[in-house]
Amino acid sequence: MFYQNRNESLSVSVTDNNSYFAHMHCHVEIFYVLDGAVEVTISDQKQLLKKGMLSISFPNVVHQTYTPKHSAAILIIFHPELLPDFSYEFNKHVPERPFISHIKENMQFSQLMHQLLKNTEKNTDIRISKGYLYIIVSTILSELTLVKQESVSSGICQDIINYLNMHFLEELSLPQLADALGYSKYHISHIFKSKFGCSYNDYLKRRRSEHAMGLLTHSNMTVTDICFASGFCSLRSFYRAFHEVYGTTPRSVKGQNIL
Repeated sequence: MFYQNRNESLSVSVTDNNSYFAHMHCHVEIFYVLDGAVEVTISDQKQLLKKGMLSISFPNVVHQTYTPKHSAAILIIFHPELLPDFSYEFNKHVPERPFISHIKENMQFSQLMHQLLKNTEKNTDIRISKGYLYIIVSTILSELTLVKQESVSSGICQDIINYLNMHFLEELSLPQLADALGYSKYHISHIFKSKFGCSYNDYLKRRRSEHAMGLLTHSNMTVTDICFASGFCSLRSFYRAFHEVYGTTPRSVKGQNIL
């Protein structure tokens, strides 16, 4: 997982066969399926979205997509400051369930989505796009149940991800991470549970296993060398973590990808 830095206040596009690994950002992301099916995971909830269904990811919530066969969707990504009337909802709440299967007045809603897309592509007055977006977001939020959440600064989430991306191969305990970032270990642990949807150790195991998978499929290194090059302290811990993440063993993957 990584923290995605985005500069634009609004992005609207059609995306085909979207598959994007776990990430988070300070923007709101709406995924509206036009054709096919795409699996969307937001925090610890997963849903296969089909035509006419949508998902919405609030700021600083981990999310990812996977297209099994084919999909086409309208993807809207915008900064909450673009719609200040909804700042309370976006900053203090998250959806109890961030997926909508049936939009009321679906034909009108679909037209709104396409009008926003068309207006954004033409790069016309941003105020027109904001008008469409206000109606779209109002419609979506009216069909969601929001639950209050503790406010967490996007800066600390970004700092955690950036630091781990640089140091995940090293021996790094939770107290060491907390000291490096200047927070208590209890605060960092809470952020992992509330924002990343996993424990610190689970995140580290997944990150190291993903690195190991890259070496298993794209290098001549032995399984033992890959184990220690990926930050694991023993073959036993490597095999256990890798199997938890991928449901198979490193040796099985290596055997299928002999260079």
